[in-house]
Amino acid sequence: MMLRVRTPEGPATEKGPEKNEKREKSAWAYMNLGAVFAVTVGLFVLLGWWLDGKYGWAPWGTVGCGLLGVTAAMYHFLKETL
Repeated sequence: MMLRVRTPEGPATEKGPEKNEKREKSAWAYMNLGAVFAVTVGLFVLLGWWLDGKYGWAPWGTVGCGLLGVTAAMYHFLKETL
């Protein structure tokens, strides 16, 4: 069902459920970005720690995978917000 809403600035505009659904979806999508960021970095650091133990690369496996995790998390964060 479409509603016609008069605004003081101009003519009536139509607002439907798709506007509200999009706004709600974006709000929910932003709520978990911090957790996704932390989990991504944490998993990459754990992978680096495991590689350090398995191949004796300490500390370069943790450092390298940690930086890769931050890069991946920032890419995801920027892709979702911009």
